[in-house]
Amino acid sequence: MKLLNKISLLLSDNAKKGQADTNQPFSGLSVATAVLFLEMAYADFNLSPEEETKISTLLQDFFSLDGQQVSELIRVAREKRESRTDIWLFTNQIKKSFSRPQKQCLLENLWRLVYADGYMDKYEEALMRKITNLIGMTHGEMIEARQLARS
Repeated sequence: MKLLNKISLLLSDNAKKGQADTNQPFSGLSVATAVLFLEMAYADFNLSPEEETKISTLLQDFFSLDGQQVSELIRVAREKRESRTDIWLFTNQIKKSFSRPQKQCLLENLWRLVYADGYMDKYEEALMRKITNLIGMTHGEMIEARQLARS
C-alpha cells in the first residue's frame, strides 16, 4: 500500500509541474532559443557585458518582445539551462518546429552573439558546429550564416 501511495504522490507532483509549465508565458521555442543564446555566451566561460546586451537585443528582435518580457524570458532560460546537462532537448524542439529560414536566422543570430565581444573562441566555434548539426542544418549553411552575420 505504501508503494501505491508513493506512486500516486509522484504522479500528482508531476501533474502539478506540467500545469505550471503550461501557465508559463513563453513558448518552448522561445525558451529553447534563449537557452542556446546563453549556452553560446557561456561557451568561452566568460559572459561579457556586450554578449549580455546582444542576447537581450537578439531575443527582443527575434520574438518581438519588450524589455520586461526579454528579462523574464532570460530568467526562465537560465533556470532551464541550469536544470539540464545537455542542449539536445532545446535543439530538438527547434529542429522539429523551426522552418529552414528560421533556423538560418537563428544561426546568423548565434554568430552575431559570438562576435559581440569582438573575439571568437575555439569553444564558441565548436558549439556552433554542434548546434548546426543538432538543428539539422549543413556546414555550408553555417558558413553562410557566419558571413551574413559578419557583414
